[in-house]
Amino acid sequence: MSRMPLLLTVLIACGGKDAPETAPPTTPTETGAPPTESETESEPVETADPSVVPLDGVCTFASRWGSFYVDETLDYAYVTGVVNDGVVPISILTNVTSDGECTIWRRENPYCSPSCEPGFTCDFDGTCIPYPVGQDIGTVTVDGLVQPSSMEPLQPGNTYFDVTLPNPPWAPGDLVTLDIEGGVFEPVRLHGVAPEPLDVVSSSWAIQQGQPFTLAWDPPEDGARTEVVLSLSIDLHGVTPSSVECRFADDGEGTVSASVLETLMGYGITGFPMGNVVRRTADSAPIGGGCVDLIASSTRFGDVTIEGYTPCNRDEECPKGQTCNEELQRCE
Repeated sequence: MSRMPLLLTVLIACGGKDAPETAPPTTPTETGAPPTESETESEPVETADPSVVPLDGVCTFASRWGSFYVDETLDYAYVTGVVNDGVVPISILTNVTSDGECTIWRRENPYCSPSCEPGFTCDFDGTCIPYPVGQDIGTVTVDGLVQPSSMEPLQPGNTYFDVTLPNPPWAPGDLVTLDIEGGVFEPVRLHGVAPEPLDVVSSSWAIQQGQPFTLAWDPPEDGARTEVVLSLSIDLHGVTPSSVECRFADDGEGTVSASVLETLMGYGITGFPMGNVVRRTADSAPIGGGCVDLIASSTRFGDVTIEGYTPCNRDEECPKGQTCNEELQRCE
């Protein structure tokens, strides 16, 4: 199975996400002085230097109409994105608990009676609203890559996609600029800083009862503006699935506390546990009545195992004396 749908699901749902509920502050310019007229006519100073270009972080869940990702994995690189005309209610996650750099996010399932008609979805106040749909936002171009990308909307859904990029798609530290122009919204410009490829010390991630989990990676060179975001999902078939998102400083090591993992496992374990770690920069801007963000990232996947738990598709995969609950994909 391709890893790309998994990546997009985690990044969006976590966004992750997953994504924090509030965006980091804007990075100030180096001098704080406005550009001169000649500088404005050629190239704005705030976009010329990737070390000081403002990066406004990710959108909040309640404002995100869309996201774009420029990502490199071990096997491929791609650009993808879509902008809707509203916020999909189930994408607004609930903060269950936070500890240090880590947060458990839970997906809620709003209930409407009677059920909503096709083309509508249930909001959290129990009313049916039009389901947000992808918009034709015109031409989306991404500069600062080894091979610049220009995309038109694809049907169905007015999605944007480019999988023809070389891998890696950029030189680390270069400025990445995404422009949206010519569609139903006013022009939007977003920025990113190309991350160094993420080198994780181990891709085998063992979760043990009552123990913290520490992830180690090679830190980037001095001056990098990246953060590292770890996502763990272990309840793939739960009624209200929860996941952990940790946002670490890009200094080579981050730890998920034992209490966070205990809380997460207490919500249930179903299916095949998933995990990824992303070195990224994030920028966002208003669009329509909402927000759109750009994630420039290097993504790696982990092989997640949980002490005392065995996922399965059939009985033969289970320990002696257990059978496979195929609906929940777990040995019992």
